[in-house]
Amino acid sequence: MLLVIDLGNSEVKFGIFLKEELKHRFQVSTDLNKSVDEYDAALASIIKNKNIDISKINGVIISSVVPPLSSVFKKLIKTRLNIDPLFIGPGVKTGLKIKLDHPNELGADLVADAVSVKERYGYPAIIIDLGTANKIIALDKNGHFIGATFTPGIKAGVNALISSTAQLPKVSLVKPSKILGKNTPDSINAGAIYGNYAMLKGLIEMIEAELGYECKRVLTGGAAHLFYEDGNLPSNLIFDENLALHGLRLIYEKNVGKRK
Repeated sequence: MLLVIDLGNSEVKFGIFLKEELKHRFQVSTDLNKSVDEYDAALASIIKNKNIDISKINGVIISSVVPPLSSVFKKLIKTRLNIDPLFIGPGVKTGLKIKLDHPNELGADLVADAVSVKERYGYPAIIIDLGTANKIIALDKNGHFIGATFTPGIKAGVNALISSTAQLPKVSLVKPSKILGKNTPDSINAGAIYGNYAMLKGLIEMIEAELGYECKRVLTGGAAHLFYEDGNLPSNLIFDENLALHGLRLIYEKNVGKRK
């Protein structure tokens, strides 16, 4: 089996594949202050509760946008599984042509997203990855990675708003029934969710206008459910919460081969 790890700024997502099937998926919060032993204890508890036989794991690949934790997870995997994990980075085969000024600046998570979409859904495509940051990336009609647009993530935007004011309260992100809120929490949520929806919809349309053709649209990321579940997004939008995990699997197979 193959273990894939998407090490992000807010969450660390794990997937265990048996060939092409995602058998298990789980996550823990990202914490720069946690030690190898603390992450190991957290994972051991999850593995026990899910009754996962880790002795069958014979390959590991990691995408990381949190450099301080890369060494932590490298040591964790070596200690727990006696495997040297493959990290997405220079020299790793992805099958993706990156048409950027500085290709090495592209985050490993976005590489995984792009590879997953290119091989599983096709192109041209616009990928909307909603997490700590909103990341909108594009594959052109040749399947080349041609650019990105970043904005503050929904939670980051709300937290910045609240921390910059004296009287606004902390809120849980919940989609209100109306755009015009009748109380402060609803007003904050309406601005965050409907405002981001309008921005994302507009950016997608602007990107397609800039390219000169329509694209497949794929939505993913930890905050994606806030938009997808209400059914307000266009009918041609594909929602895939495991997009990056499948991308990691595909990249591993290109470099090492398929795991049983």
